[in-house]
Amino acid sequence: MIRQIFLLGFLALANAAKVMQDLPTLKLPWGTWQATVYEEDDKIYLFRNVRFGAPPERFGRPSFPDEKSDALQTIAQDISCIQLDTSSMKNPPGGDKPIGDPRNDDVLETEDCLFLDVYVPVSAFGSDITDLLPVIVWINGGAYAAGSKNPSGPIASGRSILNASEYQTIFIEGNYRLGAFGWLAGDYMQQVGQPNAGLYDQALLFEWAQEYVELVKGDKDRVTAWGESAGAGSVLHHLIREDGTKDPLFRTFAIQSPAFQWAWDNSPGGTLDTVYRNFSDFAGCGFEFDIDCLRKAPEEDLRRANQLIFRSFPLTGLFPVGPAVDGGWVNKFWHDIDSAIISHCANESFGFTPVVTNETEFDQILENFFPGSRLKPQRDAVKEYYNCEELYDGDFYACLSAIVRESSFTCNTRDLFEAYPAESYMMRYSFPQSSVAFHASDLYPLFTKNAEEVIAALNGSIGEENATLYANLLYGLKIPEAYKNYFASFALTGDPNEGLLSPPYEQWPVANGSSELLSNVMKVSLIFSLTTDDQNSKSNCSFWTEIAKELSGGLEGHGGMAVQTQVLSDSLEL
Repeated sequence: MIRQIFLLGFLALANAAKVMQDLPTLKLPWGTWQATVYEEDDKIYLFRNVRFGAPPERFGRPSFPDEKSDALQTIAQDISCIQLDTSSMKNPPGGDKPIGDPRNDDVLETEDCLFLDVYVPVSAFGSDITDLLPVIVWINGGAYAAGSKNPSGPIASGRSILNASEYQTIFIEGNYRLGAFGWLAGDYMQQVGQPNAGLYDQALLFEWAQEYVELVKGDKDRVTAWGESAGAGSVLHHLIREDGTKDPLFRTFAIQSPAFQWAWDNSPGGTLDTVYRNFSDFAGCGFEFDIDCLRKAPEEDLRRANQLIFRSFPLTGLFPVGPAVDGGWVNKFWHDIDSAIISHCANESFGFTPVVTNETEFDQILENFFPGSRLKPQRDAVKEYYNCEELYDGDFYACLSAIVRESSFTCNTRDLFEAYPAESYMMRYSFPQSSVAFHASDLYPLFTKNAEEVIAALNGSIGEENATLYANLLYGLKIPEAYKNYFASFALTGDPNEGLLSPPYEQWPVANGSSELLSNVMKVSLIFSLTTDDQNSKSNCSFWTEIAKELSGGLEGHGGMAVQTQVLSDSLEL
């Protein structure tokens, strides 16, 4: 009997070893990674925790690893860059109802975080398969302060899109440095470090796709960049790198709610330098310009300083750090884009707009956005243009919501349309109705597979009863089926109307920008229909373009809301 048990155990081990040998491997110059069968879909291989960047110098530019190795790399724990802990913040960046909790005790947060995950159809490795597959590179959102390659429940997993594309695409997601670790900028940083380090991390991810994605059956000539919120804002910035002369290494893009604030003052001693000095002070290096001190400081001191730099910006759910003027990312767009999906939610500003009830409070918010006597002309221009008393019947909160929405979200979509008017499929996500189509709610139809997953994701924020009603309506009307069909078709062909033809849906044309309002915009509500969009009008977005030019000394294009950060005290407590 013992002999039989031993024999059965030996055979089981042998079979397991054979299965391991049959799994494909990804061999890079600096190591080898073996796929696993994705536990939620056995038609997908997952290459997990693949290193794409060397451990980056703190506040330095990333690069591919230098070492040479063919050793099998096995890292069991998920990895992310150091994130902001928003649990105790009154107005966390990303809004007060973010989708998913980016913090997870099972995830290792570290400065050595440049790793990616690759989702590949099992069928791509069939012996009779010769065609390479289109590649989606997903840039996660999270207010430039949180988020990672690791899915938050179903959100940002490659499972949904691979399934919707009938297993004809590859999905890549990689980490990039966050908060002050990835986004310190200013005149001093331009001299001694790498401003916008997070953008350079993302750029290295696109370079990795060009160099190595063929090793997992991907087509480097059919790379598409996707992202939401800060991820979408990042994609926008890759299109304006080096004044639009630097190839972003993707030919199409699909973005949802591109968000950022224009950090324009990189003059010596200006706003961005002040943010740097505040961070330095919080980290124990004094209100000084001393990059060596910050580079030598214990990681825990910088984590604390990162918390404090965000805690010291309690005004809104907007972001105190993010993409900034640095001489490399400017504002003219790369010309060679074949097609784009550009989307926003109908109520983007909910959770990002401070509560104001009267003109005095409204004026104070404008003073915070445009501080000091030098920016009084811009404050006056905004107040006159939006004319809260006349245009909003004295509802100063509604007036401020429109300002936040257009300056930081929807006019970014208009700018992208103006850059690519013959290539842009425009969308306004309004499910189930505009008033409750909050920022990031369009991730549910893209990434979930059933109502139960939506309920699980929403239960903590809106309660089980409301979550159930919402999820059952979403899936009962088959919104995700059509929504994913458009996006998967776009990934396959660059056209949301081609590639996956059944079942038939509303034909989605390129938008028409010949009038004040964009038309032929796909509206997603209880049905899919074409509409005009009054949230990114030509005149309103032109107004913000002029404001941005004034603030940035003549740079062309829209810059988003200018946010100043004043000199801060280090007495704040976590």
